[in-house]
Amino acid sequence: MVTDPRRATFFGRAVDWLGLDSAIDFVLRPRKVGTRPVGLLFSGGVDSSLLAWELRDVPRLALLTVGLAGSRDLDAGRVVAQQLALPWTGIEIDRLEVHEVARGIYSELNGLSAVDRSVQTSLAVALARAPRIPLLCGQGVDELFGGYSHFRGLPPDVAARRSEEDLEKLLSRDWPLTLRIAGKLGHSLEAPYLNAQFLAAVRQVPPADRLDPTVPKAFFRAWAVHRGLPEALAARPKRAMQYGSGIDRILRQQG
Repeated sequence: MVTDPRRATFFGRAVDWLGLDSAIDFVLRPRKVGTRPVGLLFSGGVDSSLLAWELRDVPRLALLTVGLAGSRDLDAGRVVAQQLALPWTGIEIDRLEVHEVARGIYSELNGLSAVDRSVQTSLAVALARAPRIPLLCGQGVDELFGGYSHFRGLPPDVAARRSEEDLEKLLSRDWPLTLRIAGKLGHSLEAPYLNAQFLAAVRQVPPADRLDPTVPKAFFRAWAVHRGLPEALAARPKRAMQYGSGIDRILRQQG
């Protein structure tokens, strides 16, 4: 448990971190006390880096980064894992593998936008190459803490509505689809930030605090530093997995 004071300041406003602290401790406790190995889909961005930091004492933690040769994600994953002093595996994929996975899940992606197909395919490629151990991922932070570009410049009330809309889409369609694909590939996959207790804690944070109109995920980054993640890692810019891995480019060339 982090020993920092429960109250801090965020852009000059008093913030109570206790709800989020308690929620993430509760959500991750089974993984911290278990004896089974745990894998984390790791991009080097703040979402997965905070999970890596929280699970750093798990004896058989495996950080897994998937990408094409020379991709940003492979480079970022290696560098950040070194800074965290945690074991890391880079999984290099190629164009043929991306096409094979995309064909294998084609029937699952009917009706999705090009962006959503790219996201699901990228996760599927990672799952197809990951070891058969319980896997965690950082899904949900962009929706909950204003990570997407469409949050920039929105007033708090509009941003709050957009956040709920994005989260509803994730919980009702996108995440169940991801879990279905994961099951077909022989995997169990967890998203700690989508746990009901964590969601409830996030909703106690005023939207004006957690959905900053200028800095993507500013509140989440500040909380990650409060949790002990080095500030330089919390502040790292990050492209979405489908772009950072190079998979989206392959899919667009295919189309």
